[in-house]
Amino acid sequence: MRSIALFTLIALFAVVLQTSVLPVVRIGRETPDLLLIICVYLGLHQHTIPGAVGAFLLGYLQDAFSGGVIGLNAFGMCLVFTVVYLTSRRLWVDNALSKVVVVFLASMVKTTAIVALVVVFMSVELWRPILSSLLVDAALAAIISPAVFAVLSRTQLLAQVEED
Repeated sequence: MRSIALFTLIALFAVVLQTSVLPVVRIGRETPDLLLIICVYLGLHQHTIPGAVGAFLLGYLQDAFSGGVIGLNAFGMCLVFTVVYLTSRRLWVDNALSKVVVVFLASMVKTTAIVALVVVFMSVELWRPILSSLLVDAALAAIISPAVFAVLSRTQLLAQVEED
């Protein structure tokens, strides 16, 4: 129970950080997606229903604070959680380099899926502006992912120690 409360606090802190601090210190138009990194962590380490619900809630939080269409990021996070979960069951994704690669690819999957939904259902041409920043967004998320994973792992260890 403590781990759920700690992950909730970390997610809320990440939302505040992502919506208030990171836009000020961004590189060009791109900012790293902290909630995506937390979602990848859930897909790698929380193979339970609360992990899937957490991924959905991360996306819903991102939708609520971004001011965009409600449900797009929630869908993207659920897709990322599912792909990462299925990948981690088949491949050994336990070292730092493989986790960075998974975050990079997950960022690309999420952005591509959301853009595809917007193009199909809203008939808006977004491919050119989004594809130009797709690699930069994914690289930024991959670069900061080891630090976020370290914080999340430490939090999970603290929650387990306190529960024992």
